[in-house]
Amino acid sequence: MRTIEINKPLLSCQDTLGESPLWDHRRKSLFWVDIDNGLIHSYKPSSHKIDLWSMGEKIGCVVMHSDGGFLLATESGLRLWDPESALNNEFLPVKQLHPQNLFNDGKVDPLGRFWLGSKGPKGNSNLWMLQDYLMEIKISDLWISNGLDWAVNSGFFYHTDSGDKVIYRYDIELETTRLSNRTAFFKPEIGTPDGLTMDNDGNIWTAIWDGWQVLQLNPAGEILTKIKMPVQRPTSVAFGGEDIEILFITSASEGLSPSERFAQPFAGDLFTIEPGVSGLKANIAKI
Repeated sequence: MRTIEINKPLLSCQDTLGESPLWDHRRKSLFWVDIDNGLIHSYKPSSHKIDLWSMGEKIGCVVMHSDGGFLLATESGLRLWDPESALNNEFLPVKQLHPQNLFNDGKVDPLGRFWLGSKGPKGNSNLWMLQDYLMEIKISDLWISNGLDWAVNSGFFYHTDSGDKVIYRYDIELETTRLSNRTAFFKPEIGTPDGLTMDNDGNIWTAIWDGWQVLQLNPAGEILTKIKMPVQRPTSVAFGGEDIEILFITSASEGLSPSERFAQPFAGDLFTIEPGVSGLKANIAKI
């Protein structure tokens, strides 16, 4: 196992709950959200340009849409958003099954379908799949649906329930989206697995909330790389950059005591590292 250390952030954005990093290869920019404050950030490395938008409601995640803009999972449902035209239209209103549920992490599969989870009371959250304006429950009885990704060559689907503190692995038939053979793939010794992504070698990278680290895992669930972080609550990871070789890491300051916040001045900031591997381009929703 190799160990890498990050000592300072790329950007001081001071998010309460930074999440859903997404490399938009169309704009050559990183987008991410601050869930609790209803904000969307973007950062363009070539010009160091930073933009910020307020959506007026909590945002669980952002994904690319085939119309050139984005799909947002918000408190009120799904919205179409375009940063250039200022388009912000309701796409599909969604009434959660429990009043305390909110959308959380989400991602587009290789065939263009949008999978998104919710968080709320234990057993009342779900992982949904959106296709043709229909929301289908793929996994029910969850607590905090979180990081997800597809290992297409292996026929595996990885999904985190942060309430259980476990990354689960399923067999998946990608065409039919049938899931089977759920197994507990990884549970860290400390902290909680949060957002995750795959690299080109089929390994899994996951942020460990309350663990001060990001881990690279091989398909057997063994730790290959540990990235030590200067913040207690890294939240999610995504590969990006011109050659998809930069790992972007979001973080949170939510729930930290004043003394913990003082000891972690970078909590809520955006971090990067080049770990020596490349990732995959994010998929685009074809809905």
